[in-house]
Amino acid sequence: MGEEKFELSRVQVGEQDGSSTPVSGDGDDSSVERQTRTRKLFSFPQLLAFAIMYFITWIGMGTGMFFTLVNGGPAAYMFNFLIVITGVLAQAACLAELASIIPIAGAQYYWTYHFAPPKHRLFITWVQGWATWLGYVVMFCSALNANVIVVQAVIQITNPEYETTGWRTTLFVVFTLFLFTIINVWFFRIVPWFEMISGIFNVCFFFITLASLWALSPRNGPEFFLTKSNNSGWDNDFVSWNLAMLSQIWCFIGFEGVIHMGEEAKDARRSVPKAMMGGIIANGIMGFLMVVTFIVCMPPIEEMLAAPSPLVYLLVRGTGSDTIATVIGSGITFTLFSATMGMFASVSRLTWAWARDGGLPAYFGHVDGKNRVPVRAVLLTCSIVVLLSLLNLGTAAYVALNAVSSLSSLALYLSYVIILSVVLHARMTTGIRVSEWNLGRWGLPLNIFALVYTLYTMIWLPFPTTLPVSASSMNYCGPVFAAAMSGVIGAWFVWGRHHWQGPNEKVVEIVMRLASM
Repeated sequence: MGEEKFELSRVQVGEQDGSSTPVSGDGDDSSVERQTRTRKLFSFPQLLAFAIMYFITWIGMGTGMFFTLVNGGPAAYMFNFLIVITGVLAQAACLAELASIIPIAGAQYYWTYHFAPPKHRLFITWVQGWATWLGYVVMFCSALNANVIVVQAVIQITNPEYETTGWRTTLFVVFTLFLFTIINVWFFRIVPWFEMISGIFNVCFFFITLASLWALSPRNGPEFFLTKSNNSGWDNDFVSWNLAMLSQIWCFIGFEGVIHMGEEAKDARRSVPKAMMGGIIANGIMGFLMVVTFIVCMPPIEEMLAAPSPLVYLLVRGTGSDTIATVIGSGITFTLFSATMGMFASVSRLTWAWARDGGLPAYFGHVDGKNRVPVRAVLLTCSIVVLLSLLNLGTAAYVALNAVSSLSSLALYLSYVIILSVVLHARMTTGIRVSEWNLGRWGLPLNIFALVYTLYTMIWLPFPTTLPVSASSMNYCGPVFAAAMSGVIGAWFVWGRHHWQGPNEKVVEIVMRLASM
């Protein structure tokens, strides 16, 4: 298999019109080197563990079950999971193929630049870069917030008088962020090993939870799997059923997060796509088994909907012991901590990449020469999420933060639509040169299916999950997304189209030289 197979064609790298590829930022070679000098710390097993921990779907199926039970009930809970995992596997397969071609931290916006039609390449890449970065930052903030809610619910098992207030949630989030920052800046060498150990712990604890519920919990009959419920106020069952899918979609948002670690992975062209696909398959299997377990062991739906945390309530009722539920809840808390630490590393790498390509100030595109970590991007990510977490203060219902964090799903699904569309266009016109990991003859049909699935799910993302709509129950996804994208497009016409030159191709050259090491 010759090296030519892995090179991008002139059409794909933007030289179709005969002009040289623009380079953003400082063209000095030493400056580019300072932006790419990270260490290749992740072996394939460590990267696979990182990908598995990134989702922890079996826990996500518990923390997000409320919205599925409100819309659709147990029937939607199980069958929608099968629909979502099928769509996500198609999405991931298409992006894994691209990750094998260009395993770079910027991921979607780099691929968009290389495969988009030359005439509109810069504008599409600008929108892609901002949609991806904004989506990841607010997704990370939302995940931290969700984790804290689980932690507080576990505390309430043995301390019922404990109150979940906005300032306590903020304090938990800020403390966690500072700990993540210390680890990511000064002790990042341990992160690959920590994620690997956490991945093993995650699988072990999955089986412990599974066995505990099956051994101790009362059982629902087979007919319960087909039970439908609609407590959301939507009269239309079709709408209600599709809205039940949203929490399961959220569990796989950012499925490509491991790609952002590509510049710190060994043999990235092979290890990154294999790790991403392996992580999704493993989480799909564990997630489905846990969905079946939750349905079999679930208390009455009315009780689940009335509980502050349906997952914790199910553990307490299912095991019949506060002690066992607390132990399982504590294990879940540790697993959530490990998952969000990996997420923090991924988001900070995307921040670093977007800065060195001019989307964010170039100051944040620097890699520290001693620690070999993008310290400034890590600190910027931490600072932004700390500021977002302050929105919790004085709002017991977390309305303000939820309004902002609702942006993540629609922004990231837009990023998937963009890259799937431009790659589909390239497949049907110029063609693409594949790398070690590729889809072969299945590339085109999977690309089409993934794009259709993504567009279909985007229709439902802005819908309110309950009626009537109030300030606390409104789905702010649509308005916040529209406001954010208006700002991004406005910035393009005011500044971007005159000054921004696109991703730094010298960075790509360096990354591609090192990708097989």
